[in-house]
Amino acid sequence: MPQFAPPAAAPTSNLRGILAMLLAMGAFTTGDTFMKSVAAALPTGESITVRAGFCVIIALGVALHSGSLGRFRSLIVPAMGLRCLGEIGSSWCFQHALARMPFADINAILQLTPLCITGGSALAFGEKVGWRRWTAIFIGLGGVLLIIRPGSSGFSWWAMVAVLAVLCGTLRDLSTRRVDHGVPPANIMIVSQTAVMLGGFAFLPFESWSLPAASLLLKLLLAAAFSLLGQMCVITAMRTGEVATVAPFRYSNMVWAIFYGIVIWGQFPDLQTLVGMSIVVSAGLYTFHREQVRRRAAAAARAASRKAAIAEGRTCTTR
Repeated sequence: MPQFAPPAAAPTSNLRGILAMLLAMGAFTTGDTFMKSVAAALPTGESITVRAGFCVIIALGVALHSGSLGRFRSLIVPAMGLRCLGEIGSSWCFQHALARMPFADINAILQLTPLCITGGSALAFGEKVGWRRWTAIFIGLGGVLLIIRPGSSGFSWWAMVAVLAVLCGTLRDLSTRRVDHGVPPANIMIVSQTAVMLGGFAFLPFESWSLPAASLLLKLLLAAAFSLLGQMCVITAMRTGEVATVAPFRYSNMVWAIFYGIVIWGQFPDLQTLVGMSIVVSAGLYTFHREQVRRRAAAAARAASRKAAIAEGRTCTTR
């Protein structure tokens, strides 16, 4: 009897995948911590530009070491242009909000990204999204409203900039799906971060740039390195373990964000923010669960169809 379903990952593979995802989320949040730490000393445009430049250098080194440098012509497509626009917008908006918001709060708002990607996939690609997942998306939006608190004394317009960063990040991620999958990730990073670096110069007429101190350059270099480490760990996690087992651990970055916020800046989320965080994370986890249910049902239907076709073929042969 032929087997149509891929073999399940071994427990040890899932464990490695989980550890890689946990390390990825820690790396991303640590990189954001370094970016927030330079916000008071450097203009936003300058910090974005310098970090992007370091990202390009590191990605070039990775591509050269792995022998994957090339195929840039296949990246000259509209999807890559949209990805670069999303990357630029996400970097600009996130850094502006990061400099002015509590660390855990902005990371909580970023948890809206998976929900936006689900909704965006339905609107842009016509993917089927049932009422349960749409409900979860709107519940997640309600959780974000608890964090943002529009109309209250605690409301900050920078929270809306963080939401805009989420929307730009959604454009980036959805556009990536239309880029040739055969292009190495390092090459995509080279192109997109070059766009961010060049886009950062748009701030130059409005900011006063100067040569950063060595300590600030080191923090920006570490921010770029941790960002790249996070990307590599995510790839490792998704390729090593089962997606259904590994992906939910993305939300572990909230633990890192709360930890850094308390230890470094003495910022502890209040009860309303914690409730909003819980709602957003829960909605995201439920949406992911429903996606896995849908995929398993579709896989079972395909397997049943193939088995029926094989059985019908055998019946015709015996006749």
